[in-house]
Amino acid sequence: MVQPTTATAFAEHMRLGATALRRGQFQEAAMAVEAALALVPDQPEALRWRGDIARAQGDDPLAEACWRRSLETLEAQPAVWNNLGNLLARAGRLDEALTAFARAVAHHGTYTEAHYNRARVLHRAGRGAEAATALEQALALPGGPRDAMLQLAALLHESAGRLEEALATLNLALEMAPTKPALHHNRAVLLQRLNRSAEALLAHERALALLEHPRAQAPPERAPTQTLGAAGADMHYNHGNSLQALGRGVEALAAYRRALQVDPRHGLALYDLARLRWRLGDDTFDEELRMLEVREAASPLGPGLRGHLLARAERHADAEIAFSEALRRDPQAAGFHDGLGRVLSRQGRHDAALASHERAVALAPRDADLHAHHAAALLAAGHAEAALAAAERACTLNPHDQHAWAQRGLAWRLLGGTRAARAVWLDDVERLVGVYDLPAPPGFADLASFNHALASELLALHHDRREPVDQTLRHGTQTLGNLFDQGHPLVDALKARIAEAVTKHIAALPPHDAAHPLLGRAGPAGAGRTGDGLGWRFTDSWSSRLGRGGFHTNHVHPHGWMSSAYYVALPASMQGAPAGHAGWLQLGQADRDLGLAPLLQVQPREGRLVLFPSYLWHGTEPFDDETHRLTIAFDVVPAT
Repeated sequence: MVQPTTATAFAEHMRLGATALRRGQFQEAAMAVEAALALVPDQPEALRWRGDIARAQGDDPLAEACWRRSLETLEAQPAVWNNLGNLLARAGRLDEALTAFARAVAHHGTYTEAHYNRARVLHRAGRGAEAATALEQALALPGGPRDAMLQLAALLHESAGRLEEALATLNLALEMAPTKPALHHNRAVLLQRLNRSAEALLAHERALALLEHPRAQAPPERAPTQTLGAAGADMHYNHGNSLQALGRGVEALAAYRRALQVDPRHGLALYDLARLRWRLGDDTFDEELRMLEVREAASPLGPGLRGHLLARAERHADAEIAFSEALRRDPQAAGFHDGLGRVLSRQGRHDAALASHERAVALAPRDADLHAHHAAALLAAGHAEAALAAAERACTLNPHDQHAWAQRGLAWRLLGGTRAARAVWLDDVERLVGVYDLPAPPGFADLASFNHALASELLALHHDRREPVDQTLRHGTQTLGNLFDQGHPLVDALKARIAEAVTKHIAALPPHDAAHPLLGRAGPAGAGRTGDGLGWRFTDSWSSRLGRGGFHTNHVHPHGWMSSAYYVALPASMQGAPAGHAGWLQLGQADRDLGLAPLLQVQPREGRLVLFPSYLWHGTEPFDDETHRLTIAFDVVPAT
């Protein structure tokens, strides 16, 4: 029992603490509350106050200890549970944070902010359906940070692919908080995803203006919502993306550099800055990465990103040096061992390459990509049986891994014998590849006049000086973004004709085969293979322009199901009956010299569409002509 004199002294210390807190004098407040706790050590309110002060001073371990002691004395304190949950979430202890928020709402079922915070952390943990349920509970209650709650709702809509709904929700949030930079930024990112780049740019500029000259500051208790928006570096980075989409490359470079001024280790800004510099013809494209490598001698970020980009640029010896340095800094990084293995294999140093790949898969045994890359190195080293085992392991981990299936097919072809039938089953070009000469869209007398107009529309979208460093074309350029979603009238007219051909092709495929990577996802004949119930959708789409000597390296599309080539404009050397196969599409030839000939070669023709499985190797031979070769390509995947 607390004596009257002790109670009086305790109350006085707490009063002094409260006065100091109102003045922002945290040290004085802490001393007063500690004096009160010296008199009554387990008093829950004093412990709560001491935790609040510690949090304000940035001492999270002390804040957690005080709040937990307070809750041990008096468990029914929902606000303390909520504060503890926020602290734990900031520390990345998401499961513990969720437990704390659950305790808060158990004691106070209509505690709006606790429901919202629980939804926020569930979203961060990748548990979208549970986050949506928790957020619905929060939004059904009065109060709480309504604009932040709607911001989270928009993110959940976006994650589910409901972009228009997400945009409408963000617009509602902006009506409540029109000067909140993160809301304008999120809206800009959504608009860019919807390929409304000009509107996205305006929204980015508004967000950045508010970031630099804020009209209002969010109260301290709203700080957790910052994880839903963006730091300044993210705003500048995404601003750069919209500038790129509009063909304003030099301004995009400046935006990425502003992002790096805010956060010098912003990986996406570093990566996309280097890629853009490459496309603009800058031979010092990796300059910022080299500077980071020197400036932060312990960080693997700079050499790791450089290794990846140099490998894609086919500078394998330079990439080897970069990956080796990244591994010196982080010896347990499976991705760096994998990267080193890939570039060693490209240099013909097979024993060292296989050792690196073995180390990679040992560190990350459930990563399908690493097993597929190991299979490729084993094939190059002449170990087809072991390559087949590695590719099969990748397919077990990810049954839809197109690259792994491609390696599997090569191994079957090389092994021959009884395996040859499996190769034919997989790569049956006679039945799985479709060649279609499309009719002209409505409003055009013939396909030639349509393609001539389409070429003009497409060429206006090719802004760069050279090909992307991480793509397969050489001596050319490629458009940015998803071409079929950008609202170009002639592209849309062609898209409708292409959709008809894709529908026809899928409907004519051989019978459903559950074990087959293409046929197993097509659905049984007559069940979902006609009309709107076909069950497929476009994903990536782009235009490529090749100049003299241009070609595509042999490759597969790892994230597709069915891929394509549509020929818009061709140089004279590819038309008629050209000598040799310059510019022809070759199917079934690997990206290594394994002694395997193409399975099929298709002559290009303006207006011709070729459809083939995404796992089927494809590339082109170089051509010698001053006129450009202009194409459109896309991937489709099953709708479910």
